[in-house]
Amino acid sequence: MRSSERHQLKQDQFAAKTQETLDWASQHQNALSYVTLVIVVIAAIAIGGFYYQQRREQAASALLSVGIQQFTAPIVPAGSAPIPGQETFTSAADRAKAASNKFVEVSEKYTHTDAGTLAKYFLGLAAKDMNDKGKAEAYFKDVAGSGNKDTGALAKDALASLYHEEGKDQDAINLYKELIAKPTNTVSKATAQMDLAEIYEAKDPGQARKLYEEIVKDKDNSEQVISIANTRMASLK
Repeated sequence: MRSSERHQLKQDQFAAKTQETLDWASQHQNALSYVTLVIVVIAAIAIGGFYYQQRREQAASALLSVGIQQFTAPIVPAGSAPIPGQETFTSAADRAKAASNKFVEVSEKYTHTDAGTLAKYFLGLAAKDMNDKGKAEAYFKDVAGSGNKDTGALAKDALASLYHEEGKDQDAINLYKELIAKPTNTVSKATAQMDLAEIYEAKDPGQARKLYEEIVKDKDNSEQVISIANTRMASLK
């Protein structure tokens, strides 16, 4: 078949199909109107849901910021003079306990929001400050498995640090390797490499040196990061 004939056949087939569609539409006007109405309603719900979710995120973020302010408040000796306009605490545990109340409120009241997920991460940090490592691990694991990769990376980094403190170095190493393979906005490749190298310094100095060398050679790293890597590498035995 010649190309001109193939082209004509396609035109005829398209014309026939178009006529069939027009005939069906003419016979099913009510059905089409119903479908159109459904589409409009779904669109309205989606738009309304978007703005509703945005409002929830804003409210959750505002409440979370109050908790973060408490969690980062100064720790001063008992009996110290008050700091005007500044809340203070006499221990990290007391500070964490106070901030936890806000973090719990955010995580429970504003579930399925980024701020709610971040609140759970801070609950893990607070539990760690209160020396409840079991609860801290549970929170970090929960956030690490969430759909938010940036907050999840923070949780994995905190969980790896917790494992290292508990002597579970292989678990920590596995997490740091995950973070190195998939860096995020919150935990860069260099950060994970630096943390992993710190573990290797005592266990395997050769591996630590290799990681520091990779950091130094990476042109994407800042001068400050490269300087720290060089300093640590020079101190290796």
